[in-house]
Amino acid sequence: MINGSVPFLSPREKRILRRLARGYSDRAIAVQIGGRPEQVGEQRKRLLQKLQISSQSEIAEAAAKWASWPSYKFTTAVDELQHSENGGCEPPS
Repeated sequence: MINGSVPFLSPREKRILRRLARGYSDRAIAVQIGGRPEQVGEQRKRLLQKLQISSQSEIAEAAAKWASWPSYKFTTAVDELQHSENGGCEPPS
């Protein structure tokens, strides 16, 4: 993982990173934030190369460190889906 400096992450990269940390597939991410699964897959590869990470634990650590929502309360995709179906909205990136 990148040491020392804080990497610049676009809002979309942060959205992807948060969802990867929760174990979402490229397809699920594409449905949630837009785009095709192949596009998200390519963005995922570039993001992980940019951050120099590969394991799920490193992804989770990077998301907590560089892309977290301080008051974000959902822990699973099911929780988030139920929230959105009940009229909730995604916290800002």
